[in-house]
Amino acid sequence: MGLEEQARRAYRVYQQYRQHGPPKIRLRETPSAAPTIYYLARDYNKPSGGIRTLYRHVDVLNEAGVAAAVLHERRGFRCTWFPHRTRVTDVRSSPLGPDDLLVVPETDARLLPRLPASVRHVVFNQSGHLTWNVDAELVTRHYLASPGLLGVMVVSEHSQDLLEHAFRRPIHRVRLSVDAALFNPPDRPNGRVISYMPRRGRADAETVLHLLRARSALAGWTIDAVDGVSQEEVARRLRASTIFLSSCYQEGFGLPAVEAMASGNYVVGFHGFGGREFFDPAFSQPTPTGDLLAMSRALEECLTREVEQPGWCWSRGVEAARYVRAEYSAEREAASILAFFKEIGHRP
Repeated sequence: MGLEEQARRAYRVYQQYRQHGPPKIRLRETPSAAPTIYYLARDYNKPSGGIRTLYRHVDVLNEAGVAAAVLHERRGFRCTWFPHRTRVTDVRSSPLGPDDLLVVPETDARLLPRLPASVRHVVFNQSGHLTWNVDAELVTRHYLASPGLLGVMVVSEHSQDLLEHAFRRPIHRVRLSVDAALFNPPDRPNGRVISYMPRRGRADAETVLHLLRARSALAGWTIDAVDGVSQEEVARRLRASTIFLSSCYQEGFGLPAVEAMASGNYVVGFHGFGGREFFDPAFSQPTPTGDLLAMSRALEECLTREVEQPGWCWSRGVEAARYVRAEYSAEREAASILAFFKEIGHRP
């Protein structure tokens, strides 16, 4: 799917949210026995990096002794596509008390103007580009003037810059992490495998591959479209890959590309803006977002280098993995999450 189609798809997804509407949050007047941070999450049981991050935040908080839970709509619902022991509850079982804190994803922005002023809440905006896709004027007023809004979290430098420019208020960047036990580089160069994820910019990636086939530049290379599989299978296939083709667009962060780097891939393609912070030319090849000719030329150049200098991609992939392991560690993620809640004054 090209950039225009990606934008249309995002719009259709948000139209579905508009039709369904956010869940109704129940309130109670009495304080909680243990003040809790509730992360609102959609009842969506398919691979989603955004929802996985909500679960991860709740784990971090509970491990630090801060009461937290994922708040789903349906009783008994929990994500089953990845292993976890995360505390999960639902809106009926867990009405919010005056000392609880609600974390609202940007995908449920329609809920924000409906919240009573007394509800203490935070917006967790994992994709700054989607901020105004639903009820833009109401959302803007809420960000600017809601007395109950204690803070806004984002996951990249780009989203932080974007929202601070828009709302002229501090926006807090919390780090994401990559599981180094799952995503790690091979000990030696792989065979000639190019991987990509069709869920992110399928048409652009496939156009580039067709272009290179027309030039006979893919002879001897295997193409692996990684899609619809478990997190463990994603990690296995990325570890078996040499080059990852990134065709993302207007990303909040761009987790697939950074997971590919952690797995030792030389990543070529679009940073999608959110990934600009980790697309270092020392160990990857960023190309202008949307420029398929530039992407195809960059990919062909690195294929040629790999043929002429076997291991060229692997050596840079190992450097990329080292960078990701240091920059996006679980320890740095946890520290940034705890620092955010301390800064906004949440006292468990």
